[in-house]
Amino acid sequence: MNDIVLSATDLHVTFPAPHGRGEVHAVDGVTLEVRDGEILALVGASGSGKTTLSRTLLGLERPTSGEVTARGERLPTGGAALRAYRRRVQLVMQDPAAALNPKHSVYTSVAEGIRLHRLVAEHHARGEDVTEVDLVARALSNAGLRPPEEFFLSYPHQLSGGQRQRVLIAGALAVEPGTIIADEPVASLDASLRGEVLGLFLRLRETMGLSLMVVTHDLGLAWNIADRVAVMRSGRLVEVGTTEEVLLNPQHPYTRELLAALPSGQHRADAEGTVNG
Repeated sequence: MNDIVLSATDLHVTFPAPHGRGEVHAVDGVTLEVRDGEILALVGASGSGKTTLSRTLLGLERPTSGEVTARGERLPTGGAALRAYRRRVQLVMQDPAAALNPKHSVYTSVAEGIRLHRLVAEHHARGEDVTEVDLVARALSNAGLRPPEEFFLSYPHQLSGGQRQRVLIAGALAVEPGTIIADEPVASLDASLRGEVLGLFLRLRETMGLSLMVVTHDLGLAWNIADRVAVMRSGRLVEVGTTEEVLLNPQHPYTRELLAALPSGQHRADAEGTVNG
């Protein structure tokens, strides 16, 4: 896991403050990397800047200064190059009910990216005899919706919350990315479904070699899934380290504050499970 697949260097993102009162420093000098095959948890409370940082890494926000690179190449600013980049780095959004078009079937939702990036033609050019149906079925199956054909004609309102989240994940997987940024991917799910989706991310890392950045306010989630943790507050990274380092020996008062907010003893149990797991 030494290769860096995605990085930010001295990244700043500012917005005009309300009523013309200066600027808001949403991202303030962040340097961070996502390594090949790792799961990085970006942790912080609401308003910490973690969503703005993730959107900037995706090319959805332009940095005021600093640099984003993917495998050593600067983030494109537009055109076909940016479209190709967004295929390699995919977003899984927080709220599947809002992200999925209620008028689109599961098949249509997953096939959208396949059509946009002309993946069937790409496979044919490599001598692979696949159809759009094959690629949609593969993505749904990889996201844990099996048999995939049973979900093709379903609509979002006919699915459970966990199934809708898996459809979003399937849509990301369909374009064959190398990295996924998941923004609060289990915040809307109950405890049992949270575990299933987190387990899916771990399997995708193992079976497909994906790198993941999971954006969350929940240190408990980070301990159960992440190799490394980056803690963000007021636009800045205050602590970055392995899960064990951040959990067992936090250096910043804000990290200790987040740990103290967890139910008594949970951080120790989760830490031991992560270390031993």
